[in-house]
Amino acid sequence: MPVYRVTHSTRYRHTAPSTAAWQSLHLHPRGESGQIPLAFELEISPSAGDLATRTDFFGNTQHVFTLREPHTELVITSSSLVQRDESALPMPGLTPALSAAREQVAAAIAAGPDFILEQYLHPSVHVPFPPAARELAADLDADDPPALAWLTAVGARFAERFTFDPKATTLATPLTDVLRHRRGVCQDFAHLLISCVRQHGLPAAYVSGYLLTTPPPGKARLRGADASHAWVSVYIPGTGWIDYDPTNACFVSTGHIVVARGRDYADVSPVKGLFSGGGTHTLATEVTVEPED
Repeated sequence: MPVYRVTHSTRYRHTAPSTAAWQSLHLHPRGESGQIPLAFELEISPSAGDLATRTDFFGNTQHVFTLREPHTELVITSSSLVQRDESALPMPGLTPALSAAREQVAAAIAAGPDFILEQYLHPSVHVPFPPAARELAADLDADDPPALAWLTAVGARFAERFTFDPKATTLATPLTDVLRHRRGVCQDFAHLLISCVRQHGLPAAYVSGYLLTTPPPGKARLRGADASHAWVSVYIPGTGWIDYDPTNACFVSTGHIVVARGRDYADVSPVKGLFSGGGTHTLATEVTVEPED
């Protein structure tokens, strides 16, 4: 059961003094099956006197604060200690066939107790339903495979057709552009896979978090060289939510640290908010994920 220390620093620099800031944070790792947050610290400079903690609709820990002190720089740093266990996957053949899984999802929603699944079946802010996203799984359901086997095949197809390129997109890049150029980053690939899965009748959620990266042989781990990561969680009846990382074409393992779950990036953005004044600003982020000795 490995333990990781994660440091996430966000720095805003303004060209003129900002008189106020309103910020919402999703930086506290979730406590859930397979993951235990052991410690968490949050530092804000200049200090915010009204920092509050709440649990949002999706069960994530959310921090909110207002800064009313004039400032030209705002630094938000979180430090987390997290224990992560190996995820247990069922045998693909033990999951229901794709058509049966769709029917069971619809029945569960109609019955009421699992109505929350409904919100993970429809388009959302960053997850439209372009036909080309659905077509990414074309012919993969011809033999009505087990749902988990189908998800594995869809993920393998993503790995074949898309290239990770950190310079190809921004948060404002439409999903249709990602489809056209077949390049993007983890947020793009997560949104695209969610669109595909939802259009095929299975609930899919967006997961934000961190990924332990391995430095090249003989090279030291560089602090601040890591980044926030994103992947997908798919609901399979009889099994529950299963997390899949389309960027790396794999099911999640001990190196994936879950921070928040929602419908898409808009629900779980690590840091977002508004400023009063301040002219223009630049944003710099540093993330370090290290195994704890």
